[in-house]
Amino acid sequence: MILNIFGPSGSGKTTLIKDLLKNDKLITFFENITQKKYVNKIGNKFSISLIPLPKFRGTVEEFFNIFSIDINILLNLNNDLCKLSESIFARINDQITLEKILNRQVETFSAGELRRLFLLKTLLADSDFMVLDEPFSNSDKKLWELIYKAINKNNNIIILSHLSLQDLFGIDENNVSINIKEVRKNLIID
Repeated sequence: MILNIFGPSGSGKTTLIKDLLKNDKLITFFENITQKKYVNKIGNKFSISLIPLPKFRGTVEEFFNIFSIDINILLNLNNDLCKLSESIFARINDQITLEKILNRQVETFSAGELRRLFLLKTLLADSDFMVLDEPFSNSDKKLWELIYKAINKNNNIIILSHLSLQDLFGIDENNVSINIKEVRKNLIID
């Protein structure tokens, strides 16, 4: 299930998520809005990608190692994650190509590539719950569908965006879109 909270810049979407995380209320909030019961596990693992992106200096390999992501997973991605990866790097066919990519300095990426790299990291991380802040930013409309398909394969996701996912991609039984104004007006998290 994807919960999409949308609204203009500065409307408080990221602040809301930070407050919910700080007060350990994110899962309760998700359940109340989506009407989907989240199976609480001991030691939930969250994977979070909020804007602004942290500045990182180092190689792609060092970047993935920080988040305990096995770099060889890039050789065996499912179709949608493979397409997302290819929008950042070139096609990764073999160990030689992978080594070239792993040695690339992260600071050489464009803003869009960097955004998608952080998104890919979030999707590959071992997590039970994800929060994605503006995953479509710094990408053109052609990439939006590719990004959405990669995200939509997962469960328990909150996406913060300027636009409603339903407006962008149509009605999907796997997502609920709600304007931040409605959230603030009806904020019930207990």
